[in-house]
Amino acid sequence: SDCEFAKLLTDGPYVMAAGYGGRAYDRGSSSSRSGSRSDDEEQPIVTVVRAELVRGHRPVVVSEVPVYVALKDRDGRFFEDKGSCSNVRYRWLRGPVVKPCFFHPHKMSQIRDVAKTFQCYCSKECFLRGWHNLPQHMWGGKTDDGAWEEPIAEWTEVANTRQYCPTREDIDRPLRLDILPLLKDGRDAATGGMTITTGTVIPTPKEARTRRMISNGGTFNAEWLSKQFKVMNWNVLADLYATESVYRYCEKWALSWTWRKHLILKELKSMAADIITLQEVQKDAFDDWFRPQLAEAGYEGVFQQKKREPIFHRGKYTAEGCATFYKTTRFKRVDKQVIDYDRMSQTELRNSHVADMQDADKSIQRLSKGNVALVVILEDLAIKTTHSSQATGPNGGHVLVIVNTHILCDPSAADVKLWQSHMLIQHMKQMNIDHMPMLIAGDFNSTPESAVYEYLRRGSIRADHEDLRHDPCGLLGKLNLQHRLCLATAYETCNGREAQYTNYTEDFKGTLDYIWFSPDALAVLAISQVDDESQLTQETALPSSTRPSDHVSLVATFMFHDAPVDANEAHRQNGTGPNPYHMGGAEGLALQGAAMYAAQYL
Repeated sequence: SDCEFAKLLTDGPYVMAAGYGGRAYDRGSSSSRSGSRSDDEEQPIVTVVRAELVRGHRPVVVSEVPVYVALKDRDGRFFEDKGSCSNVRYRWLRGPVVKPCFFHPHKMSQIRDVAKTFQCYCSKECFLRGWHNLPQHMWGGKTDDGAWEEPIAEWTEVANTRQYCPTREDIDRPLRLDILPLLKDGRDAATGGMTITTGTVIPTPKEARTRRMISNGGTFNAEWLSKQFKVMNWNVLADLYATESVYRYCEKWALSWTWRKHLILKELKSMAADIITLQEVQKDAFDDWFRPQLAEAGYEGVFQQKKREPIFHRGKYTAEGCATFYKTTRFKRVDKQVIDYDRMSQTELRNSHVADMQDADKSIQRLSKGNVALVVILEDLAIKTTHSSQATGPNGGHVLVIVNTHILCDPSAADVKLWQSHMLIQHMKQMNIDHMPMLIAGDFNSTPESAVYEYLRRGSIRADHEDLRHDPCGLLGKLNLQHRLCLATAYETCNGREAQYTNYTEDFKGTLDYIWFSPDALAVLAISQVDDESQLTQETALPSSTRPSDHVSLVATFMFHDAPVDANEAHRQNGTGPNPYHMGGAEGLALQGAAMYAAQYL
């Protein structure tokens, strides 16, 4: 019972670990000074008025610990010190080892059992669970002298600079930053300083987990292996949206961009895709992290932010959008276009001759959400075209249209999602892309049962579809919701169904992300396996300490057809669901062989 546990607090078989985690406290005050002097020489030139870590931060090996420090001078002027102030000095210290929780390795322990299990736990519940249920073979070892050292006693100085990047020696240890104002003669002042104590240092995320590629087997044909290319799509969850109020179940430090950016990068590099399409990429993250880090891996990137006002976030204005990267050894950029859904919608409404200006303004207001699509046209530097009807680049290689989009996420705006999807299709139709292979990847915020999915998949929507019932501004009646573009999704084509989950949170679990392609010009060979629910629920939902986004990445391997497939045949295959590389002759065997290789090695 709680009463029994309260008794344990006073004389029970455990000790409490020190509570670390970004706290700041004053170092001295006028009442604590001995022999206080009114002499001006004993007063610090500046005092620390604020010192704190970035929200929820846990220090990570080789990543600088982000600290905000505000000072005040004798004239009452407040300013942030980024390391240039000569009237204050900094001192970093390393604390004692604080082991993680036995049951939750991603959580720092708060309790240590020193009488029975000799393990560490993050909460009262974990302690009681270990005390009553932990098998004896899983107990820890007792210390030589039968006692635990006090965790607050051992602190070793490791740096005397404002900035500090933890090392491997700091893992499982808290850090302490002393901010010490100086007197005129350079001595440390007795007052006016502050101290910050962090949570324990965690290692840089391990290499990304391997994910099995799924495809149909077949005869191995090595000649075709160099012709495949891999595409990866992922909504990486912008730091703007990674808030504790939305993701209450996620550890604060696991939500921090300082941690998540490493996991994201490792997964991107581990998949070794030739083309990467990302959503919810902040402009500052693109400039400072993704572009330089992926450039080292051989990628070139293009970014397009949404048409929304920048948001003030962590001391600066920023916005998020879509970023597309491609391997420069395989592809060369031919062109870039931006699909501005808001602008296209306004043009469409003007052309529909809405009589009532009030209705027109209301429609424009409902449609103006700032979503965009980024179109990048690439030329394949490795594979040359073999047929006169195939789209050919300046150097004779296949041309490939890559569309990266993020459709509106509002669950109550199915009409706007469908309108944006229609604008996307209209733009593609205007591009004169006959026989030009297309990949349309992104977060469509639409399930496989939605009108958006049905429209893209079949080129029309049945009249009784539920999503058509909610049309508050009469927008859908102004559209001709039909098209003849031949589109299929990589996962349904290869696996017979879409991924079970691409978004997994406490509030929503389902499929919202897709990689659409032109089955008349491309064959899908393999797809990456998506984590099953038992893996996704290890830490309640996503994001977690091992999965840095609330979305799951999708990966698919493609090949160009040697000659264009008849559009009617592609539509037939698209409608009935057989794999487009189930064809006769040498091409069929080669495609199957490449698919088998992809499943085993890609």
